[in-house]
Amino acid sequence: MPPGDPLAAFTVELEEIRAKAATAQEALRSATASVQSPDGAVSVTVGPSGVLQELRFGPRAYERPPQALSGLVMQLIGRAQQKVSAQVASAFDGMVGESSAARELLDEFLPAPEPDAGPPADKSDVFMPEQEAEDRPPRPPAPPHRPPAGPPQPQRDQPRRRPRPAPDEDDGDSNPW
Repeated sequence: MPPGDPLAAFTVELEEIRAKAATAQEALRSATASVQSPDGAVSVTVGPSGVLQELRFGPRAYERPPQALSGLVMQLIGRAQQKVSAQVASAFDGMVGESSAARELLDEFLPAPEPDAGPPADKSDVFMPEQEAEDRPPRPPAPPHRPPAGPPQPQRDQPRRRPRPAPDEDDGDSNPW
């Protein structure tokens, strides 16, 4: 290639862009993130668009109350989505400038990456049902058990209603009901 040939330089640049696009496309197709709770009760996997692909419950999941379990699942899905969004954003590194409009648009739609959590959570940071019981105020004592009341007694001031008479057999032809 001659040193001053703009067409040749453009062709080389175009091939580099195509190679970067193919690499980014493959990275987007294969981007997944899996996150597991510290005690192994729940693990989740999300795909490149952040959609839940897999949800698994370990034996410890059944020790948790349903509300705490659903909260843990939602928390893990959010963390996995943040991880996969970082993978998706890094797939575009080298293709778009860090301060370009395309990068700003990408950053706007992808969740912000989670700040570094630091060392693994200790037991006080992990939800355990016994902690919930300790944090709750004590329940007030239950009211004393009373036997169910009998059938309601008719009031004396109101007249009794007569029972509705049974329909006649021959009335069926003229009554559509």
